[in-house]
Amino acid sequence: MSLEDAGWRRYPYALSPSDPELVFPAAEGDQGADSNTYYLAGRLRGVRSGRSWAYLVVFVFNRFRGRIRSDFYTFALFDLDAGAYGTYTEHDLPRPPRLRRTYKLTVARGHLDVAFASALGPCRWTTRRRADGALEPFAYRLSLYGRDGDGRAMRLDLDADPGKPPLPVGGTEHGGVKTCLGQHGTHSYFQSDVRARGTLAWGAAADEVVGDAGWIDRQWTPRHLGLHQDLRSTRYRHEWRQLHLDDGVELSVWLQVDRRRHDRVIPFSGATAAGPDGTVRATTDVAVERLSFARDPQVVRPRLALARRAAYFADAYRLTIPAWELDVRSEPLVAAPAHGFPIEYWSGPTRLAGTVAGRRVSGFGFHERTLPFVRDFELVDVLRATVRHLPPDALPADAPSPAALADLVWEIDAFLSHGDRRGARAHLAERIRPALARADAARRDHLLTIAADLDAALRSRCGA
Repeated sequence: MSLEDAGWRRYPYALSPSDPELVFPAAEGDQGADSNTYYLAGRLRGVRSGRSWAYLVVFVFNRFRGRIRSDFYTFALFDLDAGAYGTYTEHDLPRPPRLRRTYKLTVARGHLDVAFASALGPCRWTTRRRADGALEPFAYRLSLYGRDGDGRAMRLDLDADPGKPPLPVGGTEHGGVKTCLGQHGTHSYFQSDVRARGTLAWGAAADEVVGDAGWIDRQWTPRHLGLHQDLRSTRYRHEWRQLHLDDGVELSVWLQVDRRRHDRVIPFSGATAAGPDGTVRATTDVAVERLSFARDPQVVRPRLALARRAAYFADAYRLTIPAWELDVRSEPLVAAPAHGFPIEYWSGPTRLAGTVAGRRVSGFGFHERTLPFVRDFELVDVLRATVRHLPPDALPADAPSPAALADLVWEIDAFLSHGDRRGARAHLAERIRPALARADAARRDHLLTIAADLDAALRSRCGA
């Protein structure tokens, strides 16, 4: 069935008959929420060059206590062949904060029309219109401007068309209304299988592009999203994984934690899947195993960082969902993809491979993270997971195996459980660091750097 023949491509479209906030096209516009987020990311291929790219754009509307606005716009391009990326963020927050008559970001009511008056040009995401001026349902046009860290201009003009209808995060059980960062009543839906066509320009590169594996994500909250946070968002953080598998299944995997309670996973956390025919299912029985971590190079710094010391982010991971017989691994296509959000924010494209019900699948995804590992007990997890997933030949034959060495690392947590940070430092220095120093040259420096960062975190707490 073509996009034009799809029965769901019509307005009005009710995602939830009992929820007026989920009736389209009004669901795509401003509904008076204090926080409103528009997200689109996907993969592109150059028509003439054959080069592989990816893109990401986020428009964020924030209103504090119904009065002060703090909005921003982020646009990024990823060169998948070179493993490089460029990112641009522009904030709209006057210093000092004050009430204003006009803002850079505008969001229309009744339909999708989001515009940010950036310093580089007008950036816009809107619903396309037919020749008679009527809205073309679920058909979008984007015009995006940016500049990378080397000063090269970036521009992307796209027509984007989702291949599947809007689907509620959390499936039919939650109906697109969840608790997010402690606040109930957060509306969240997505549109996947987004295809695109347009033009890309980045520095000297310019090409017509066609795209697939696109993902639209929408979220809005009645009160400011930081209602239960402080300025640096020290309480709640999250990891979000989007997956596009070659069997036609696409997944949103949302994980949020309460940092003040030792990174306890909180609801709603779980997976929502869009089937090849646009059906939805969801589960909270999800396991994410972090296989590797990347150290923040601090090239892109947030305005309100959690800490000035070393920070690590989950990198490669393994996702298992027993009820769906899904076992998939994700490897980053671009290293350390940080963006200039108010807090730490990494998001970049990934390569997927694994099995579903015993059948091999591959695919493409995006991995979004605001959860840095910076505290002593978190760095224990970083070192333990990194060691545990070393290949057997990474250590000499007479050294402890990766599994045994990982257990030695885990003993540091036992020292921390009764407040003995001096003992933890001694254990790290005498029993773990000598073994790490014997790792092969390809991994030794990374392992010793994690150990040094862990020691510094331990030292800062024990006063030594």
